[in-house]
Amino acid sequence: MEYIVSTEEMRLADRNTSAIFGLSEMVLMERAALACVSVLTDRFMAGRDMSVSPLGVLIFAGSGGNGGDGIAVARLLHQRGCQVLLVTVGEIDRFSEIATKQLEIAMKYEVPMIRMREASEAEAVRIIAERRFDVIVDAIFGIGVSRPLSGVHAAAVAMIQHLRSIEVGRPAVVSIDMPSGIHTDTGEVCGIAVQADLTVTMNHKKLGLVLYPGAVHAGEIVVADVGITAESFADQAPAVRAYCENPSDLLPARNPAGNKGTFGKLLIVAGNTSIGGAPILAARAAFAAGAGMVRVFTAAANRIPLLNACPEALIDTWEETDEPAEVAAALQRALAWSNACVIGPGIGTGETAACMLKTVLENGSLPLIIDADGCNLIAEDPWVREALKSYSQDGDIWPVLTPHPGEFAGLAGLENAQVRKNLLTAPKELADELNCTVLCKDARSITAQAGEDAQILNLSGNCGMATAGSGDVLSGIAGALACAGMGAMETASVAAYLHGLAGDRAAKNLGTRSMTAMDEVSGLRELLV
Repeated sequence: MEYIVSTEEMRLADRNTSAIFGLSEMVLMERAALACVSVLTDRFMAGRDMSVSPLGVLIFAGSGGNGGDGIAVARLLHQRGCQVLLVTVGEIDRFSEIATKQLEIAMKYEVPMIRMREASEAEAVRIIAERRFDVIVDAIFGIGVSRPLSGVHAAAVAMIQHLRSIEVGRPAVVSIDMPSGIHTDTGEVCGIAVQADLTVTMNHKKLGLVLYPGAVHAGEIVVADVGITAESFADQAPAVRAYCENPSDLLPARNPAGNKGTFGKLLIVAGNTSIGGAPILAARAAFAAGAGMVRVFTAAANRIPLLNACPEALIDTWEETDEPAEVAAALQRALAWSNACVIGPGIGTGETAACMLKTVLENGSLPLIIDADGCNLIAEDPWVREALKSYSQDGDIWPVLTPHPGEFAGLAGLENAQVRKNLLTAPKELADELNCTVLCKDARSITAQAGEDAQILNLSGNCGMATAGSGDVLSGIAGALACAGMGAMETASVAAYLHGLAGDRAAKNLGTRSMTAMDEVSGLRELLV
């Protein structure tokens, strides 16, 4: 796994690296500059005859540590024969001590530079406009931006954006650590922000680089090692992490002497008379993720389509005319057969659906995934909500709830916009309240568990997965992982990761416009070959 760090966590690591381990700020800055130059060399100078066609590089440097990085990059590129123009943004007497020191060194090496201040902004813009550049390096702000940019800093970002809009010979834009103008902890645009093609970030990805819209502004992300390691966080490890492993390394080993029962018996309670696709997608995804047996409890109208689409599944059905007690009795028998249960996809929120969810919560003692309409029923029914709180068993924090933002908003009493704005806090608060594990699904999904500070942010997936049935596929994957003996937190977070990777495989095969949820199942099969 990898850390995804906040502003304060990164600053703590910076301080500890210097104070505890003795690596000075100047050494770390030189390492950062060398790492950036290495990336720039590989991307833009490989195979280029610098004596005939030197690389033209425009570098905007602010007054803080990020600006110091940029000034050092300007010096190093100048020494390598690039045609560099360094633009210092803001009043020189307000530059930090370390940025000032880098500026003094750059001057001794005669790095070409101009100043972009409030009083000379127009002159700087004129000089820049007279030249052509291959690469623009954004080192105006690093981490810590939290309010709208203004004055000369906003003008510098606007200048970068203007140069980036050139149709012929457009320069590539490379940001150091963060695109200037992106909130480090939320990914929000602070008035105006640089749109980078590439961001070279130091040691660890920052929250604002992976949360939207910051993720779009960051472009490609390269993580450079400058010596700020896990030890630098001491006993305060970052709260947010993300998977980056090979998917097969996250799954339990298959017993070569096992049988279909060995690999888990999953019950999927899904689909009413109006929604017959949900159980098909969930069942097929569960088989693709390794479940040995899948039993579907669904409306009778779905039997034939389900048999045609997934003949491997066992099927139990209920009729619209059945009494709630009959449905409950049949469901109890299915629960007794199962190792894990998924409930909610396409069941609706009527009397029968409520009866089924209550039956599972009252009589089940299984790893449980509650999705879609199951989440809506929890939001609507106080009894169900209270029953949920006492469900956890065997020392693990079940059930796993998998709401999308709309369903989450109903569970938490929030507006949709508030869910996205509070993605790093609201799921944890809901998990603590309901004594469960919550996987909040969105362009960036996050898993939180009651009583745990650590959260897992999912970075896999793409916009093509914003299609009907994707949630059903995820619930089937999660059910298969629960059958395999994974804990609740691991089940939810690994399922989200695998689902996203499967979606990425589908997008590679078909593109994001035309892929469907069933293509995600096919992508999962390819992924796990």
